[in-house]
Amino acid sequence: MPLAWVEINKANLVHNLQQYKNIIPHAQIWPVIKSNAYGHGLASVLSILEKEKNAAGFMLANLDEALAVRVLSKKPLMVLSYFDPEESQLLKIVDQNISLTVYDLATADYLNDLGAKLNTKFQINIKVDTGTSRLGFRVEEAADVVRQIQHKPNLEIFSIFSHFAESEAEDQTFSRGQLAQLNQIKKQFPDILFHIACSAAAISVPDSQLDIVRLGLSLYGLWPSEPSRQRGEKLGLDLHTVLSWCTKIVQIKKIKSGESIGYNRTHIFEHDGQLAVLPVGYNEGYPRALSNKSEVLIKGKRCPVRGNICMNLTMVEIPQGLEVKVGDRATLIGIDDAEKISAEYLAGQAQSINYEIVTRINTDIPRIII
Repeated sequence: MPLAWVEINKANLVHNLQQYKNIIPHAQIWPVIKSNAYGHGLASVLSILEKEKNAAGFMLANLDEALAVRVLSKKPLMVLSYFDPEESQLLKIVDQNISLTVYDLATADYLNDLGAKLNTKFQINIKVDTGTSRLGFRVEEAADVVRQIQHKPNLEIFSIFSHFAESEAEDQTFSRGQLAQLNQIKKQFPDILFHIACSAAAISVPDSQLDIVRLGLSLYGLWPSEPSRQRGEKLGLDLHTVLSWCTKIVQIKKIKSGESIGYNRTHIFEHDGQLAVLPVGYNEGYPRALSNKSEVLIKGKRCPVRGNICMNLTMVEIPQGLEVKVGDRATLIGIDDAEKISAEYLAGQAQSINYEIVTRINTDIPRIII
């Protein structure tokens, strides 16, 4: 067993997919597995979801991710964002059932010309910017763009989509406006698949489910926000956390009153005590912003982080009377006995979001399916 590892609960992952299918009976669900499956481990997550009929296809951020997934999955893949337009890269996706996203006409023209050269068609998704102000054609030009692309013989439109700006928020006025704009385009192209809903939107704006739902964070048992959790639970959604992050104690040391801990001496012991040294730090993805703020679970007890978190080490105080030894398990995220450390708790302490906490777990740390 390595000194640090991530456990992926197979049953919980499948359970969460089914929970969403229960409220999305008519649309396809495409799990979003970008960014190392939100930090959960791409290969591990794929090995589970590839067998699930409720997973219609998979969504990635870029072409490099899609090519890595293609050797692990036979399901259709969608690149949601950017891709390298180099011909050598695009040659790799011919007949590979990978669709690319187009958000400017220059790229559409380039793909069409390359398709003619290769005697093939590229499958594409047209992204429309309805208010997030990132990638995408502006709403007022979108319908004309679609018609232009429909006349390009070496392009095949798989879908048209957009992205909500705040579907996890309490007030959904802006989201409903975004959906209305996309639906105006949808009326003009009834034979093309449309999608805009993510995990949060599928419950905050149910009408946004359309033809495809992009199931991201909640697939992994995490709520995009507190309003999302409240809405989901009202609908009967019961999400189970998929990821636990664990390590082992590598040293136990006695500390005397008045002694300082770590770089910059940011914690001074006010009494005699003990520290456990853990082999994880900000290189492994445990945020330095948690210094002197977060806790770790050891033998069912909450052990506070002491001193600044180092690049590869973190020190925690062992509560009085708790007997521990080198090699004992320490839980950074997860459950130990009656205590729990969640990604949301760490995010709150670090002034971040749960997305960032899990996606920043170092990819070199083994993911183990349980």
